Amino acid sequence: MTEPGPDARRPWVRRRILAVLAGGLVLGAGTATTLAAWTDTEYATGTITASVFDTESQGSGDAAYASRPAAPGAVLAFDVAPVGPGSTRYAWVRIRTTGTTTVDGRAQLAAVTATGGLAPVLSYRAVVGAAPGACAAPAFAAGATFIAGGPSTSIAAGAMPPTPVSFPLGAAAASPQEVCVEVTVAAGAANSYQGTSATLSWQFTAQSAE
Repeated sequence: MTEPGPDARRPWVRRRILAVLAGGLVLGAGTATTLAAWTDTEYATGTITASVFDTESQGSGDAAYASRPAAPGAVLAFDVAPVGPGSTRYAWVRIRTTGTTTVDGRAQLAAVTATGGLAPVLSYRAVVGAAPGACAAPAFAAGATFIAGGPSTSIAAGAMPPTPVSFPLGAAAASPQEVCVEVTVAAGAANSYQGTSATLSWQFTAQSAE
């Protein structure tokens, strides 16, 4: 049998090459095709506002409430009459939140100092919740809310209670709390304390409920 010559094979080869190229073009078109996707966006936004907590005080020697964050602070007006052994004096300080305060809180005695020559023979105790104008001996009866000392015990001037007791403060200047302080000179104070004096200071700290 006679083999076909080069010229006879050329059309068949050309058709095969064209067929391969055509298949490649089809394949290429298939891999380049993508589908578009629709998109959309949503946002969520919120605002958080901080609360306001501020306190003010008025001592028995002050004309009005004011913010007094530093010593000497409110004036406790004890009886100015000179004291002797066994003498007792009373004074009050009222603590409340300001009108712009938006949350409740609590306050407690945080520090006590006593300076002066008479300090070593002084002791104190304190109650909270006394009715206005009732800061006197009856306020210290059993059942009172003591934040220092107790019905029959006092604390040395300048000393802190072993366990501080907190008391509530309502928001927006609601329900001021009156702290009544009793200071006593030791019954056995020596003659050497005559003519001396002492300055006592009580610091209160308050904290918002949240």
